[in-house]
Amino acid sequence: MDRQKKNSLISSLILGSVLLTGCGEKSECELPTRHVHKYIKSFSNGSAITKYLDSEDLDNFGYKWTDNYILVNKVDEKFYQEVANMFLGRDNWDYLYNLMAAQKDYLEFFYEYDTIETYTETDSDGNTETKTRTVHHEGWHTNPYDSDNTGRVRLYHHRFYGYKIIYKNNKFSKVSSYAVDDIREIMDEYPYFPENCVTEVYEEFRFSRWDLPDLSPDDFNTFNHPDLNNKSMTLNHGFGRVLK
Repeated sequence: MDRQKKNSLISSLILGSVLLTGCGEKSECELPTRHVHKYIKSFSNGSAITKYLDSEDLDNFGYKWTDNYILVNKVDEKFYQEVANMFLGRDNWDYLYNLMAAQKDYLEFFYEYDTIETYTETDSDGNTETKTRTVHHEGWHTNPYDSDNTGRVRLYHHRFYGYKIIYKNNKFSKVSSYAVDDIREIMDEYPYFPENCVTEVYEEFRFSRWDLPDLSPDDFNTFNHPDLNNKSMTLNHGFGRVLK
């Protein structure tokens, strides 16, 4: 087999592999009117996200095409394009609940130390001289046993945010919520969420360096947490504290 035929065969095999895996493959939907299809993305913990997309791709960044659809007008079509990277929270409560349950507070410890570094300098005559200098090192890590820890401690906590969609001057735009401890605090006013709607905040404390190995996030009563005992979409009356 000559090289040209061999390369042609390899290209055909690669193309066939791409088609078989569905990469870039389109549905055979021939509906002539404007519409959006329902897509589903499943996760290993058993939850899933469903949303409607203005697409005919069989695989849209992990979301699988279904033949369920709704008819839309031109304005609706723009709306679904605006929320393409988000989903409606109330249609996907299991996913959001599991996301909240997966977040855990954690501690980081500030360390600092100095080292002596040797270096050489060369002057204009080509003479070299060995010198030393002090180099300062500092940062945050999760090791409470490090002898260079100073006693400064940060407690990190996760909060959540969503979006509402505003239509003004013939355009849709997203408005982000403030961060909350429980998604149900905002789900009515900010009904749309990205897959990763998690952000971090922290408070800083100071302890003796010798106490650090015995610390855990449970020793702090700094932040509120989601009411994970309540799995419904309705927040118990009086629960939680909204922090803007």
